[in-house]
Amino acid sequence: MSKEQYNLKTKTDYLNRKMFLDPQGPVTIQRFEEVKYNKIVSLEQTARGFFWIPEEISLTKDSNDFKTASDTVKHIFTSNLLRQTALDSLQGRGPAQVFTPVVGLPELEALMFNWSFFETNIHSRSYSHIIRNIYNVPKEVFNTIHDTNEIIDMASNIGEYYDKLHVINCKKELGHKIAEQDHINAIWLALNASYGLEAFRFMVSFATSLAMVENRIFMGNGNIISLILQDELLHKEWTAWMIKQVVKEDKRFAKAKEQCEAEVYQMYIDVIAEEKAWADYLFKLGPVIGLNANILKEFVDYTAVSALKDIGIKYQDPAPKTTPIPWFNKHSDTSKKQTALQENESTNYVIGVMDGSLEYDELPELD
Repeated sequence: MSKEQYNLKTKTDYLNRKMFLDPQGPVTIQRFEEVKYNKIVSLEQTARGFFWIPEEISLTKDSNDFKTASDTVKHIFTSNLLRQTALDSLQGRGPAQVFTPVVGLPELEALMFNWSFFETNIHSRSYSHIIRNIYNVPKEVFNTIHDTNEIIDMASNIGEYYDKLHVINCKKELGHKIAEQDHINAIWLALNASYGLEAFRFMVSFATSLAMVENRIFMGNGNIISLILQDELLHKEWTAWMIKQVVKEDKRFAKAKEQCEAEVYQMYIDVIAEEKAWADYLFKLGPVIGLNANILKEFVDYTAVSALKDIGIKYQDPAPKTTPIPWFNKHSDTSKKQTALQENESTNYVIGVMDGSLEYDELPELD
């Protein structure tokens, strides 16, 4: 956090500022009577409307399901929870810690804090809520994250770009001379790393978790994952919008896009390869619940086409024309949230969406 943010004597015209690394410095007064980008305000308001509480979803049946599950199902279920915990631990810090010091607009700063809030206080708490209710000794389950290379290696690839930007931010704050374009390039790479997480790194885990719902087991977990999926699709949308808009707005980022083009594309190819490797890891004990590693790998390729297209990149590898998992899209439809069988109350916590008062037709399709 820059010390300049606490100098409230500094006057600025936010309507004429850049999204990131504005020459006038970071945001000081958080004022919203008029904003540069109403799109950002709309996205952040939608996210607030999505507010929900994981502890209100019962996991009693899930606990019974786990006791009778096969070793293969237990491996998939547990591994997904641990990986999702690790990834959201990173994403819970990234927006607030590495982006807000270089954000130049109040509405964008508000969105960044909202983003971190959901990842930390909703998503990470959700995984803890599930683990506490399913496992006899939750601490022992959490501790295995640190010993699972398949999780640590994938998470470190995201953290690398966040760490680089964080170091540059800190050096600049301490008075070190930082070349402006180097700083811009670090922001650009971190934005793309963030998009890689939101667009790709949960897809295999979510698909396998929701496949269990299709088989009428782990329904409470499925309800939670479906709500998290809803949030992550919104995070994916606003990250894609930032990536496209910042290039239109700021010639420094247009230069970064050109300079970092090869690295960015390789970043996404690596992310896709890691998702496929995760599919192999999940199904190393064999196929279950109507899924196998090959179907999930095709699903990764299928989603890669549209995800990369959304940020102006053409996916160059072969990919299916139709989804290999046709039932997946219905779980991202907020009007059709499924409730655990043992519950009568709805888990549709989306304020304004469930009663139709909020028009939100921009949630991206997975195809």
